Amino acid sequence: MQNILHIFLITMIPGVEVRGALPYAIGVLGMPVWEALLAATLANLCIAPLFYLLEKPALAIMSKWKWFQRYRSRLAVRSKSTLARYGLFVGLALFVAIPLPGTGAYTGCLIAEIMRMKKPLAIACISLGVLGACTIVFLASVGIIKGVLAKWL
Repeated sequence: MQNILHIFLITMIPGVEVRGALPYAIGVLGMPVWEALLAATLANLCIAPLFYLLEKPALAIMSKWKWFQRYRSRLAVRSKSTLARYGLFVGLALFVAIPLPGTGAYTGCLIAEIMRMKKPLAIACISLGVLGACTIVFLASVGIIKGVLAKWL
């Protein structure tokens, strides 16, 4: 039970999310694979609803910081072209699903806020993206992606 809470909390860290928590749970803690996947996925799915609960006060505080203002401006410029190519719903879900630094549920929430998406639609897009990211990270963590790539290369 302690490991589940540990992974849940690690997953909630911005920038870490499932990309860091799931490999840590499986590789370092030696948690059962399905238990680790469930804990990390549920925690990552909680990010968007929690973001919207705390959105106004959090953004009010963070908007006072210059680095956040610059980050938000760059994010707005970069995300608009990507979302225009794939559409808002699919584009945001794909963006969140790519398990790379700078993507994920927190950034997806900021993009949805910048694009003024309705909260239920944003949560649905981000949740689909989270499920995609969890799948990709899971497959990489258990070596399935590596095995498939090794056969192709």
